[in-house]
Amino acid sequence: MGQYLYKLPDIGEGVVEAEITAWHVAVGDRVEEEAPIADAMTDKATIELTSPVDGVIESMACEEGDLLAVGAVLVTIKTEGEDEAVAEAPAAVPEPVKAQEPEVKAAPAAPATETPKPATLTAAQNRRSSDGPALASPAVRKRAASLSIDLSAIAGSGPNGRISHADLDAILQSGQSAPPAAVPAPTAPAAKDEPTPEQDGETRIKVIGLRRVIAQRMQEAKRHIPHFTYVEEIDVTALEAFRARANQKSGETAPKLTVLPLLIKALAQTLLDWPQFNARYYDSEGYVSRFDTLNLGLATQTDLGLIVPVIKDAGRLSVWEMATEIARLAEASRTNTLSKSDLEGATTTLTSLGPLGGIVTTPVINRPEVAIFGPNKIRPIFVPDENGQPVLRKKMNFSISCDHRVIDGYDAAKMMSELRERLEDPAAMFLD
Repeated sequence: MGQYLYKLPDIGEGVVEAEITAWHVAVGDRVEEEAPIADAMTDKATIELTSPVDGVIESMACEEGDLLAVGAVLVTIKTEGEDEAVAEAPAAVPEPVKAQEPEVKAAPAAPATETPKPATLTAAQNRRSSDGPALASPAVRKRAASLSIDLSAIAGSGPNGRISHADLDAILQSGQSAPPAAVPAPTAPAAKDEPTPEQDGETRIKVIGLRRVIAQRMQEAKRHIPHFTYVEEIDVTALEAFRARANQKSGETAPKLTVLPLLIKALAQTLLDWPQFNARYYDSEGYVSRFDTLNLGLATQTDLGLIVPVIKDAGRLSVWEMATEIARLAEASRTNTLSKSDLEGATTTLTSLGPLGGIVTTPVINRPEVAIFGPNKIRPIFVPDENGQPVLRKKMNFSISCDHRVIDGYDAAKMMSELRERLEDPAAMFLD
């Protein structure tokens, strides 16, 4: 019998690790070539990994929710063949999950003479043990502990000194003695940072995959961006009447026109005069990028969490074209069939819960963007007319959260005032 070491493929574009969000096999399972093994998620896409060979799963590198370095062994597959045969799965670029038929194609294996360079000790790495923990995935840490290898004494070959399985292999294959794990001096017992026992009636759900990515990005946005929110009240009585007439005259072949395409059309026209809201702030580089074209991220709720597909060049589309594109992106979000292009290039974002939109929202900015727009639900309100008599009108609050480092409150108020004027006189939007 032989072994096939299936390594996490190199996905490219600077990705050095991926989160294993789902396993489709268990130790002892027999798999056929092209059968799904696991789902892996990066900050760019979720991919499905399939078996390059027929065989039996002998070992698995980690649990669901763990991070695994690119090039690390994902699974060991027992195959038919000579006893000494050991094969490695080379890098491949997989396709997004559920986008056609994903596969991982094997490329020619690297020559046997090309072995990883032995990991060595450097002064910088010796200092790292006091500066902070070594960079390594949970799977690498677990393996190093089983081999009694001190990670703080290894110079990793990955980005920023990240230690991979290849570095551990290099130490073992080079014949050098592995740096022993440091034995801590006896100290007083410290409080354990362990979860409390699960209580009766409690259900614990591990935060992994898209939910963890959302949590990390929201945390980073609130940590880095000083938010402020401005809310404008808009009378949309005329807008709703205009929408009803448009749907009545459009016929059965046209998509149903909701209020959202009209909101986006008014927003696209307004931001032509206010480009500082259609922008990204790259704070670490120290500059703001403003854009002439509105690529609008549309926050969409799915069973997996919040996904933000992008309406490209929204200002160029008619309201009917926009309605069609919104419907396409919403369906692709729900069925997990969005393309990579559908998720890239947003210059600002709009988030709306439609009829569940509440009275006021304070949305969190999608970093590095500098603003996010949040229309709330339309509600009937009695207001006095010029004679003091109550008249029923349709009102909507429209929120915007801004990055106060680059946007002033006065500018937010002026921009929202112009947006209100367009929405309260919808016919004027089609005369611009």
